[in-house]
Amino acid sequence: MAIELSFVIITWNSEKTIEDCLRGIREKCTSEKIEYEVFVVDNGSKDSTVETIKRNAGEMPVILTELHKNIGTTKSRNMAFKQCTGKVICVLDSDAVFFEGHLRDAADTLLKDDSCGILAPKLIFPDGSIQESVLRFPSIFGKFSKIPAIVFKLKLKESNGYENFPFSETTEVDYSISACWLFRRELLDEVGYLDEKIFYSPEDVDYGIRIWKKGKKTLYYPNLIVLHHVQRLTHKKFLSRIAISHLFGLIYYFLKHRYFKTPRKNEY
Repeated sequence: MAIELSFVIITWNSEKTIEDCLRGIREKCTSEKIEYEVFVVDNGSKDSTVETIKRNAGEMPVILTELHKNIGTTKSRNMAFKQCTGKVICVLDSDAVFFEGHLRDAADTLLKDDSCGILAPKLIFPDGSIQESVLRFPSIFGKFSKIPAIVFKLKLKESNGYENFPFSETTEVDYSISACWLFRRELLDEVGYLDEKIFYSPEDVDYGIRIWKKGKKTLYYPNLIVLHHVQRLTHKKFLSRIAISHLFGLIYYFLKHRYFKTPRKNEY
């Protein structure tokens, strides 16, 4: 039978979460009778991540690519995208687990709407609270005003959030974080692959605005719920390699798109 869903996961020292992630895919697809494949790219993990993936590969169709170093999110995901054969691709973080709702319904919703670029499910934290996972395109002031809060480890409020979030119905948004995306494989031909000049972030903002410029939508889909053990790597240590790469990624993003304030629909 033809593959319906291709899952793309990247790992980096993910031993604590990857088994639950893979188990969630296997259980969801088995219960909904979905033909699927899973591509995992490991970015040079030093823990037992690779061994855990190989152990689970005996129970499900997992194709593992082992890298010797961390090459970032964009290059890793693009490597996997080029191998996908399913009608729909699901990008899934290694710390995300399918929780409630029907994956097939989500994929059908995407496939029935030609104007939909990305469909993004509801993300919840382990305590049941809802993650603010869909946002407006950022302004340069809003992004860089967060730096002092990150340095002093203060609680951050999203400056580009929606006032009426969380949404109870399927809603068009500017962009979604890439912890869980569903999109047609053809979107890669229409919009292109992830920008490999961005190492870690904000590849999700960049791809969201590229979809928007093509006249397609990002939809928040609350009927599918994903449990997200969010890591917030850029906030753990301000001068870490990932945090610095995120800073340079933001600078690159704003210079690339020339939007220093939040763009509106009549501006593309």
